[in-house]
Amino acid sequence: MSGSGGDRLALLTESQAAALDAVLDRLIPGDAEDPGAREANVLRYVQRALAGDYRDAAATYAEGLAALDAHAATAHGRVFAALSPTQQDAIVADLELDRVPGFPRGSAAFFELVRRHALEGMFGDPAWGGNAGLAGWSLLGYPGPRLEWAESDQRLGAAGG
Repeated sequence: MSGSGGDRLALLTESQAAALDAVLDRLIPGDAEDPGAREANVLRYVQRALAGDYRDAAATYAEGLAALDAHAATAHGRVFAALSPTQQDAIVADLELDRVPGFPRGSAAFFELVRRHALEGMFGDPAWGGNAGLAGWSLLGYPGPRLEWAESDQRLGAAGG
């Protein structure tokens, strides 16, 4: 599966992981010049988090991804991952605006949960499974943690790098 980085799926079914991968790709799309969620393995980050520190959110993800696929099937006759990027973007916009039915806590709450985890997976420490190849940090121009600082880097007003 795209973006899974070879990890066994944690708590998500294949169809749920495909839907989540597609949502993450719409939230942080990549292109020929810049990496996106898939290139940074954000799906792997979320899967690991749901199996670990965010295990309390696993049921919310399962319910939300099921509601997302049900809405996509009702609106377009196919699950979310099988829709065109334009159709996916429209549904993601409706999620954010709380316009998609079937979410126990509202679609906007689900959107915010996924968005927060997408940002963590894109820009967080790669040790947690996302930000593969420092993809997110490279977008920001951040070289990563430094083990040594030269005296010139420590001067006030230094450009640092």
